[in-house]
Amino acid sequence: MLTQLLRSSISSALPILVAALGASFTQTVGKLNIAIEGTMLTSCFVSVYVAARSNSWLLGVTIAMILSCLMSLFVWFLHRYLRADIFVVGLGVNVAASGLVVLLSSILLGSKGTIFFEEIPKIPVLRFEALQRNETLRTLLSDYSVLELVAMFVVFLSWLITKTPLGLRMRAVGKNESVARQLGLNVDGIRISSFVFCGLLCGLAGSMLSLPLGLFVAGMTNNRGWLALVAAVLGGENPLGVLGVSLTLGFSVALSHRLQLFTALPAEIVLSIPLILTLCVVLIYNVLKIGEKGGSP
Repeated sequence: MLTQLLRSSISSALPILVAALGASFTQTVGKLNIAIEGTMLTSCFVSVYVAARSNSWLLGVTIAMILSCLMSLFVWFLHRYLRADIFVVGLGVNVAASGLVVLLSSILLGSKGTIFFEEIPKIPVLRFEALQRNETLRTLLSDYSVLELVAMFVVFLSWLITKTPLGLRMRAVGKNESVARQLGLNVDGIRISSFVFCGLLCGLAGSMLSLPLGLFVAGMTNNRGWLALVAAVLGGENPLGVLGVSLTLGFSVALSHRLQLFTALPAEIVLSIPLILTLCVVLIYNVLKIGEKGGSP
């Protein structure tokens, strides 16, 4: 039971983690993109729809990542060139996306409810035969899909980027834009690159939610985009910090799913567990921050 819960926690945390890493890139350059929820939801629909029509899950993921990248750049364009508040734009994208996917679902598929795509090809799964005899190791370390393995690699790749000249320039731009410009850094180009990374990773995160299930339903992200923002803010510029917060939030999501199956608790209470835990994590984080500053808020 515990082993299965831990495995479910990892699987639940991966989409949150990937999206959080994308958001952390924009936070590093001082322009946090909060349109994560809407971008993920759009990629959920696009990836599963394209995969079903093309009979290729890889094409579905690719198109979803490209579209998510364009959505992320759209947020940057409105903020940078039309002087719109980036948080207002992000909220607008989230609201618009929630209505857009329902509209597309109704027009393209003739339904606004849960839509099953039975013709989607299965995503390859990595299975270690040497671990099949040990149930615990098999559950924790084997049978991960290609998308989940890519998500794990993204953690290492994100950490690696922070050590490159591009990562250092991102931090410089986020710390002091005027000094970065005086040093000759292309501030706009660096920020655009961060929004590109954010869009690509949000597209991957959304695909991880819909493709393995072969279905789409409105609200499929179930606030995971907001959880990813919390992980990005609390984790800061360190991908390993983002990883730790994401695993904690992933555990809360997996726990809520388990409680739905094995307890008679009201669904409203069970589904609120991830949000309650998120609030607790934020409160603890703020208390620790105030303590580091000597008690001054």
